[in-house]
Amino acid sequence: MTMHRIPIAHFTDGTELALFLHEIAGQQGDGPTLGVSAAIHGNEPTGTLVVREIARRFADGGFRGRLLLLPVANPRSFEANLRFTPIDGVNLNRVFPGKANGMFTEMLAARIKDLFLDRIDAYADFHTGTDRPTVDYTYINNDEGLSRAFGTKILFRPQVGKSGPVFDGTTKSVTEQRGVPSCTIELGGGLVDQAPYVERGTAGIINMMRYLGMLDEDTVPTPGQIVVRGMATIYPTQGGFLHTEAPPLGERIAGGAVLGRVVSPYTFEELEVIRNPIADGVMILSHLTTNLVQPGDFGYMVGDLEGCERFD
Repeated sequence: MTMHRIPIAHFTDGTELALFLHEIAGQQGDGPTLGVSAAIHGNEPTGTLVVREIARRFADGGFRGRLLLLPVANPRSFEANLRFTPIDGVNLNRVFPGKANGMFTEMLAARIKDLFLDRIDAYADFHTGTDRPTVDYTYINNDEGLSRAFGTKILFRPQVGKSGPVFDGTTKSVTEQRGVPSCTIELGGGLVDQAPYVERGTAGIINMMRYLGMLDEDTVPTPGQIVVRGMATIYPTQGGFLHTEAPPLGERIAGGAVLGRVVSPYTFEELEVIRNPIADGVMILSHLTTNLVQPGDFGYMVGDLEGCERFD
């Protein structure tokens, strides 16, 4: 395994920011280069743990092709446990392909594009539910088989004109433009033990490697997968303690059912009842513990089961 240290910039406090890219060459023959990135949003560290585990398991090169692993794509954001880059307040995952002479976050995106995204033949990008909510679904971008191979129960197929998180300027906008099979993973996060999510994430990447022909093993199918075409993101309008009443992630929820209640930590009064706006939904993101929230924080995400696709 080779570790590449990629200098990005010097700061006024005298420190230098660098990215660390781990390259592992397979010893079993030619194959694709799979890129795996994490912590594009600095408050989503679970994927970094998955990348570390993949590096450990395949350090001996027991596969075909090559692995390029970027465990922390936004180090300053990662250090501060923030979604946005603290230098300029910009969301790294909205400015790709970046600008070599732009704002700092645009400079960072340009370097990631040139030295990572432009060098891979398949791509998996890890995101999580941050340090409070927990999430569990996978996007279907431009290769359904790759996304399904990761193994989440719920997958999301974005539809033009439908509600749901579809954004420009993401890493996959770079890879998809080159026709690179790309998968965006949303898994883990929250104030709960991340070990089960790291285990699932590692198993999912290994199954992707099977799908890509990097391992001499058949792809392990995931029974009971559901593909939704729309989802709703629900934000609290009041701040306080958020007490969840929603069912577990991956479970069905009826329209109008209570997702959670916001309670004042000062007066103890109930400030808001948050309900499911989807007539027939499935839980995708939730607060698994009682957490403090601000108005407009991520509260819940519910997938729309109307017109969904089911795979046994």
